Amino acid sequence: MVDDSWHAARMPYDRTVKETVRSYWKGRRRRRATRWLLPATLVVSLLANAWFLSRDEPAVGFWRSEAGRAEYVRAYDRAMAGLPPHEARDVRTDFGTVRVYRFAPRASAEGEGTTPIVLLPGWGSGAPMWGENLPGLLGLQGDGAQPARTVYALDALGDAGLSVQEVPLNSAQAQADWVAQTLRRLGLRRAHVVGHSFGGWAATNLAIHHPEAVATLSLLEPVQTFAGLRWQMYVASIPSAIPWLPRSWQDRALQVIGGSDEPIDRSDPVAAMIDAGTRGYVSKRSFPARPSDEQLRALPMPVYAAMAGNSAVTPDPEATVARARSLVPRIEARVWPGATHSLPMEQTAAIDAELLAFMAKNEPTRRDP
Repeated sequence: MVDDSWHAARMPYDRTVKETVRSYWKGRRRRRATRWLLPATLVVSLLANAWFLSRDEPAVGFWRSEAGRAEYVRAYDRAMAGLPPHEARDVRTDFGTVRVYRFAPRASAEGEGTTPIVLLPGWGSGAPMWGENLPGLLGLQGDGAQPARTVYALDALGDAGLSVQEVPLNSAQAQADWVAQTLRRLGLRRAHVVGHSFGGWAATNLAIHHPEAVATLSLLEPVQTFAGLRWQMYVASIPSAIPWLPRSWQDRALQVIGGSDEPIDRSDPVAAMIDAGTRGYVSKRSFPARPSDEQLRALPMPVYAAMAGNSAVTPDPEATVARARSLVPRIEARVWPGATHSLPMEQTAAIDAELLAFMAKNEPTRRDP
């Protein structure tokens, strides 16, 4: 039975800000060694998705085994336990049940009149991927110059996570509709929508098909949005996408894709979660088609785009930013020198501050349509 109401998850809302920050940042240094796993997982998941779509199997995402799902949930719960205080809710849509988390720095945050933030994760990452950014976005870190905002983080439908897909997501329209339905059933008229990696494509896709739901659009290293993927990523990911190959071969392929010689730390909750999801879950979403030039030109809302200078995923970041500026009418786009595809985890404080300033500058008024 679906619990379609908010309920406390992991930590109560009345926990002090000081305790929350101390608990969260305690494990940050150890997690740095696994950031490169995010771009690697993205490419492996995309390739595996293309492979399984061609096989005679269920038309919706599924777990290969109950044991695999149980392993994933254990890692997922450990990762969520390190996040700031939050509530959880399972929201019914026409495409399945979407797991949503609501974060607020204090009980009064929702009454401050500011538009909330909605976070869409990268492929295979789920809501826990935002762990390093949440304290800043909630005002638990930084100078507190920007108003407090409620933050909603979603597990993507049709991906590893606690959302449950029931209907095929075989079109861009369908992939936009489940997000829009989720926001409506949460009572959110409009939101500042932020997406990383594939979540950047999903956020743009939502803005194209449901612009009324998006106050501002913020894209962090979006894939399949302004440019395609580097062809080298497909080649390097082949060994890691074949489940029967030795784990050492798969790990080495992930290191090549992620651009790191550091070993995967599977004792880290987020790394363990991503690893278990990649091995245990089969996504059945259609491969994301790049938006047309006409669709990008028609985006009516303010857009922020951040590309990583050393991205292993996006070809020619400078050219990608130039193309984005030439197409999107109300865009602020820049390249972050030295950053990788894991941009929001690497430049956490700076990214959080820039996002909040962008949202504050473009906060809707009651007269806005």
